[in-house]
Amino acid sequence: MITQVFEGQGVSLADVVHDALAYFRSCQRPDGSIVEQPGTLVFQEWDSVNALKAIALWRGASAFDDGDTVEGLLRFLRSRQKPTGMLSWGAIEVGPAEYCTETSSEYIAGLTHLGLLDDARRKAVFLRSTQLPSGPWAEVHSHIPRAFQTEPSVTGFALTALLGLDVDALYLDEALDFLVKAQKREGHFGINWYYYGTYYYLMRPAVAALSGFGHHAPVGAARDFVLNRQRDDGSWYDRVEGFGDYAAPEQHTALALETLVHAGMGSDEPPVRRAVEWLLRRRRSNGSWHGGTYPYPATDSYREFRATQDVVTTAQILSAFKQLSILEA
Repeated sequence: MITQVFEGQGVSLADVVHDALAYFRSCQRPDGSIVEQPGTLVFQEWDSVNALKAIALWRGASAFDDGDTVEGLLRFLRSRQKPTGMLSWGAIEVGPAEYCTETSSEYIAGLTHLGLLDDARRKAVFLRSTQLPSGPWAEVHSHIPRAFQTEPSVTGFALTALLGLDVDALYLDEALDFLVKAQKREGHFGINWYYYGTYYYLMRPAVAALSGFGHHAPVGAARDFVLNRQRDDGSWYDRVEGFGDYAAPEQHTALALETLVHAGMGSDEPPVRRAVEWLLRRRRSNGSWHGGTYPYPATDSYREFRATQDVVTTAQILSAFKQLSILEA
């Protein structure tokens, strides 16, 4: 059981969760958003949504008293909503009709876990309407290169958000067929610098969606790919050449671990146990995990996009631990 893995490292699951949630609260700004660097707001909505979802997942299962943290987050996110209820990812200026499908999908998931079902469902109904007849969802954001707008993770995020509310996709078979065809022969779904420069960012939501709808063969192939790339110390790490600063192994490991959990692997299996142990050894004194830097190209045109990834990495690790707890329950 996951609690035994934690105890073997001299900590309790409850304390680790409590300290991570307290870290989020320490990062909350007066406007209600949660970001680790007040002067860097490029991912302000994305970080805040990830923190909201992590808090929601553990709410009621942890002794942490979030006080008005959630209220502040919701106030901030509602102030940034588009007329459709969707969200962008941060400070990049876009029009009222543009938004980030992934951020919006995780926003819906966070609201669902908080029990704000009417609000979540209204947003989900709009998200449902934006599916392309050929199956995928696309990013509706002019800053994202067109070639990157239908990466598999986008459809994975959208499908899992709808699934959490029992809202049927307009073209479910086409969406699942799109994901199956997007999978490479080796079992992964590609690697893209714009999406954290790691296989596991694209894989995690795609595998969650395919698993949720019982597509076991592609899930098994993804699981095998992840297992074959685990490092000796229990972590995972990829790197796309041509970049300066980069995301940290903690982030890649969190995403790889959650992919395995969505594939049905629990902490009684050595690869999962070693990954959890590695993450616990990397936990910082303030309850967070190092996330590295978003891997934009090392060019002047992307200088304003430099942003650390501690909040989103800590949120992904809490999500992986929660999914493990649910699986083993």
